[in-house]
Amino acid sequence: RANADVGQPHDASLKLGQDGDLRSGSWFCAAGGWPSLKQRTTTEIFYVIKGQGCLTDLDGMRHYFGPGDTVILPKGWSGRWDVLEDIHKVWFVHDHPNIEVTAQPIRVQIANYHTFAPQYMVSSGIRADAIHGSPSTASKVLYDVGPTEVGIWTCTPGSFPVINRQNTECCHVLEGVFFLTNAEDNTSRRC
Repeated sequence: RANADVGQPHDASLKLGQDGDLRSGSWFCAAGGWPSLKQRTTTEIFYVIKGQGCLTDLDGMRHYFGPGDTVILPKGWSGRWDVLEDIHKVWFVHDHPNIEVTAQPIRVQIANYHTFAPQYMVSSGIRADAIHGSPSTASKVLYDVGPTEVGIWTCTPGSFPVINRQNTECCHVLEGVFFLTNAEDNTSRRC
């Protein structure tokens, strides 16, 4: 990174997909640090696969993260990146028109993996639209600002229809296996 002031962080990114105003990919970066003073033009959500890091808001507040954490960089955020141990992450970027966060400075949000445990989620019970089994769901919203909502969701085995979604959803599966079936031609994809 040309603007590094700590270490010699080199990085690589792989784009995994794009759908309208959403993009996804994977990123690796070696240890080092750099200022990130230009305001973000998108909201980024990433899941840390390995490594340790710290994001610092403009006022000096530090946010440490590591494996299993979900990190949200709201549109308009600026500050500092420090990769303390080589990092690998999977990311989603949402390109939306407005900076929705009104607090200053705009802060990084971090959800630690241990907070994804069932006792921290809100149960929705068994789905009334179940067509196979008794799928019971629970969820927790981590971030809901403007057009961007980030959360965690769990479901026990079973099947249910998903009809006419109004929003595009991106998923990073942490545990388990599921199938998505196209209602038009009945083809399925294992996820």
